[in-house]
Amino acid sequence: MRSRLLIIHNAHAGLRQRQLLGEVRRHLENAGAAVRIEDAQTLEQDRDLARSAAESGAFDAVIAAGGDSTIRGVACGLIGSAMPLGIIPVGTGNVLAEEIALGRDPAALAATLLAGPGVPVRYGRADGTPFLMMAGAGFDAHVVEHLNLPWKRQVGKMAYSWPIIRQIVQKPKPFEVAIDNRTVRATWLVVTRVAHYGGSFVIAKDQQLSDDGFQAIVTTAESRQAFAAVLIAIARGHHAARRDVSIIPCTHVRLPGSPAIAVQLDGERFAPSPRELTLSDDRLTIIVPAASPLALNAPS
Repeated sequence: MRSRLLIIHNAHAGLRQRQLLGEVRRHLENAGAAVRIEDAQTLEQDRDLARSAAESGAFDAVIAAGGDSTIRGVACGLIGSAMPLGIIPVGTGNVLAEEIALGRDPAALAATLLAGPGVPVRYGRADGTPFLMMAGAGFDAHVVEHLNLPWKRQVGKMAYSWPIIRQIVQKPKPFEVAIDNRTVRATWLVVTRVAHYGGSFVIAKDQQLSDDGFQAIVTTAESRQAFAAVLIAIARGHHAARRDVSIIPCTHVRLPGSPAIAVQLDGERFAPSPRELTLSDDRLTIIVPAASPLALNAPS
């Protein structure tokens, strides 16, 4: 059992999220674990706290309590160490939590953190900067760019409504991207290590974190109406049947590198826009439920 835990908590989390964190902590301490909580304001603080914890030898695991950007920040600090990463999903999207079937029951979360299997997974790199789940070029990165973060902390996913509408009414701008050995024209690109997108939507049903590669979802729709239809198809899980959407397994992606093509990593705008998306050679250990597909499908 892991008995010494550091929880790095998103200091901007709302009351309901803090309540979940408090309940998980109570279960952990009732089971005999020593729990320390540190609040962090930025990705850099997430990374530095995690790195110090990994180097200290004082903990059995470092837990990210937040959304996907908090998880990426903590993961960045653990890369290169043997320290496992645990998750308490108190963010807005929680794509990674959905991917590993984590759930939000406090007792189950505590049990997973204490004794769940640690699964080593490869992660993506954008010009060397790590990301765990996905990189998006175009539409979703522009949405993130115009997101009102204080409003998001108050209303959650509803805060995305206006940036999404704002982006839909603009004509999509095509760009060229090299995917492995082929060059394609796209108006939106998502390069993903996971099946899920935006929470519970499934964008690449055959992709798993345990895979040694990405899937690139390439949208070529160039009219506003066609692009809106692609978004509706993604929400319904029907996008793979569209002629203006391609899903391409790959291991290397080269982007234009133009500042006009915005890029997001794990739901957070990344600037300057990277040129190369590659897969790491090393692995990060993630703590998952015993019944998680990631645990069941991990290489032996």
